[in-house]
Amino acid sequence: MKVTIRRLIVPVVLLVATAALAMQQSRAPFPHAQHAKLFPTCAGCHSGIVSGDSALMFPSPDDCAQCHNGSDVRRIAWTGPSARVTNLKFSHTEHATMSAQGGTAADCANCHGLQAGRDTAWMHIAGADPSACLACHRAPQHLAASADCSTCHKTLVQATTLSATAIAAFPKPSSHSNPDWLARHAPQNAGQMAQCAICHARESCARCHPNADKLPAIKALGSDARVASLVRNVLPVYFTPAAHRETKWAYGHGADARANPQTCASCHTQTSCRSCHIGNLGADVIAKLPDAKPGRAPGVVLVKASRAGAAPLDAAPPARAVNAAEVTRPLAPQDTVLMRVHVHPDGFATNHKSAAASGQLNCQGCHQPRDCTSCHDGVSTRRDFHPDDFMARHANSAYTQDQNCSSCHRVETFCRSCHQKSGIATTGGVRGTAHTGQPLWLLQHGQAARQGLTTCTSCHQQRDCLRCHSSLGMHVNPHGPDFNAQAMGSRNMQMCMVCHLTNPLKK
Repeated sequence: MKVTIRRLIVPVVLLVATAALAMQQSRAPFPHAQHAKLFPTCAGCHSGIVSGDSALMFPSPDDCAQCHNGSDVRRIAWTGPSARVTNLKFSHTEHATMSAQGGTAADCANCHGLQAGRDTAWMHIAGADPSACLACHRAPQHLAASADCSTCHKTLVQATTLSATAIAAFPKPSSHSNPDWLARHAPQNAGQMAQCAICHARESCARCHPNADKLPAIKALGSDARVASLVRNVLPVYFTPAAHRETKWAYGHGADARANPQTCASCHTQTSCRSCHIGNLGADVIAKLPDAKPGRAPGVVLVKASRAGAAPLDAAPPARAVNAAEVTRPLAPQDTVLMRVHVHPDGFATNHKSAAASGQLNCQGCHQPRDCTSCHDGVSTRRDFHPDDFMARHANSAYTQDQNCSSCHRVETFCRSCHQKSGIATTGGVRGTAHTGQPLWLLQHGQAARQGLTTCTSCHQQRDCLRCHSSLGMHVNPHGPDFNAQAMGSRNMQMCMVCHLTNPLKK
């Protein structure tokens, strides 16, 4: 017998099929096909679908006993299925009412076994296909980025019957696998926020965002203990924004941080910034970032690189677990909690003089005095500053002042110890071995001394000069024609007294 159902049959069959799926693990589903000749409609057993009366959604044991009385047919102990554990919010009653009012969208043929491509025999019931929902509701593909998930699903916080295991098994939308997903995943409107709430709770975001309690989109999700248990031991995953990869980012990020510190707080804590900002530079902005506290996302852990690099931020595979007391698994390759910071470009260590002198950078924001004095103390023995074989050919660079040797070396002691061994440093006599090849050098050395007196001190001591240029020596005036004795004396008269026994300005 061919039956066309428009009122109650479609939703009834749908509900029975759904119940059957839920019972598969514990018992066999109801054998609809065996009862095909007994029930011309579904309303006889499932009249509660339209009325909304839960007691009449499924037949009672007494209804079944009318046939299964032990005499005519063996007795059975069948009961309706228990409530299905799901996050769906589908209502058979609402769809049945729409069908009863003349609509066709909710007919059984659209969802269960009577549609094209399936068994069309009466009471051959099949599970509902999600594609049927998408066809009627004119929705895009399931899990599509533009889909309105709330049409069919409850929010995760509302789906209280789901276990943590079931939540962990949620399918992942294809959009989440895009390389730039993390960079643009923040919801931009109420519709996108509603989408996030279907699969995520506040703890989903708080795993990575140290400022989760400050962001309205995250606060709107609601808290969920099941999600908290899933993310408790999972380290956050961060990405490096495109702007951060620009060469000048490390120098110019202060303006952006000051304009919108909460943007920085999405990935950074105060500890992140203070890994470089050990001075007062940016202290007012850093204070607006969240603290790295137990139970809160650690933020990107920044570590200053041991040498300058071309990239301002360079993701580095961490060698140890961050917050090891709270982490029970090793870091996976995709975890990027730890990042190495390259602030200065290549070669900056040997070419930072201009930047430091011009005020382009506030060195004290990241450096302490010992960072400078480790080289600029006059006794540095670092061997990684000069190129190979520099010692053998350094004379020309020292004389022409291509490099300021006194920035790192105390030339009176550092240079002389080697020059004396080489026989080119004076031992107190007027004649030195370095200038013997230049006729009348003694009468012409003034220009060279004024050009680079530090090069002279690498071989000569002060007493060598005072033998001629002092009141006790030969009274040779070392000052040029434009020398302003009055101005120099007003600055530091003690310097004048090195050569003059008395104040020369009082004569």
